[in-house]
Amino acid sequence: MGAHNEDRSEVERLPSVRLILLTWAALLALTIGTMVAGKVTSAASLGIAWTAVLLAITWAKTRGILLVYLNLRAAPAHWRGGFGAAIACMLLLLLAIYAFGFFDLAPTMPR
Repeated sequence: MGAHNEDRSEVERLPSVRLILLTWAALLALTIGTMVAGKVTSAASLGIAWTAVLLAITWAKTRGILLVYLNLRAAPAHWRGGFGAAIACMLLLLLAIYAFGFFDLAPTMPR
């Protein structure tokens, strides 16, 4: 009977079909938001503000995938916080790299 209770608690921690479908719909909407923010029909540079919007959308999509599809929501808080911080650091690093190029702040090698 103990094994049955363990199986039941494991199933209770799995995301419901409704949650999976809602997350999927949100990911689709965020993908459309990415296309709009990324100005996919324009060859012009995005600029820092639009790049930050893109990265914020990327963070939201990543969080949805981690929490629902990889079921990180059932993990201890320090795992959720650790993954969230790691993703945020990577996205901020990407924004900083983009800003260096955008504002031409990258150091140049003397000839």
